Amino acid sequence: MTTVQDQKAGKAAASDLTVARRKLAAWLRDRSQFSAGRLPRVCPICGYRGVLLDVGHPPRWDARCPSCGSRERHRLLWLWATQDGGNRLDGKRILHFAPEKALRRVLSRNPKYETADLLQTGVTHQVDITKLPMADATYDLVMANHVLEHIPDDRRAMRELFRVLVPGGVAVLTVPVNPTREATYENPDVTSPVARNAHFNAPDHKRFYGLDFADRLTGAGFQVETFRMTQPQEVEYGLLPMEWLYIATHP
Repeated sequence: MTTVQDQKAGKAAASDLTVARRKLAAWLRDRSQFSAGRLPRVCPICGYRGVLLDVGHPPRWDARCPSCGSRERHRLLWLWATQDGGNRLDGKRILHFAPEKALRRVLSRNPKYETADLLQTGVTHQVDITKLPMADATYDLVMANHVLEHIPDDRRAMRELFRVLVPGGVAVLTVPVNPTREATYENPDVTSPVARNAHFNAPDHKRFYGLDFADRLTGAGFQVETFRMTQPQEVEYGLLPMEWLYIATHP
């Protein structure tokens, strides 16, 4: 007969094996990321404490949790959700675009949690973010991490997010932002993946946002605030010093 303690021990062993396997893969992929020494970090999503791993092409060191796979933006969102000791996401009807595994795993415990994407399979709704079939005022919270920079008509997508939120509902958003520029950079003549990579920092991006991203959200009807941690906390949790959350509220 399997006891609760046995189940917990089994999960812990599986987690340890996952961490070891991912660390070995990271070392084989780019052992220089370990050669200079790394500070241990804390993942607020899964509780892992230790060295973070590389992610992306080209690789970004100290980015990925080897236990749950979270990246910097996922940990920042979770810190916002749990900053007062509770969890702002509990019991909320949530629509999560382009759902990431690290967040989806913990949020799927909520029976009101739904996922959406245009191309990704296995989601609740396979939909275009600019043409959502959901009724007005359906969700308490929508989430989209690094999604809007891929959307040709991002303003229309923002209006759709606003429409499906209840009054008082919140859109939690992250996008790549160039903080040295006030205005978002768009160029309709830039269409090839090679050119987009050079202009917008990724082959499938349609723009590189500036500090006016909040103005675009305001234009869709939102009231906008930003959230970030202190600099020592950015180090502790392995966050990016140039990234923050946009908290867009439906009045």
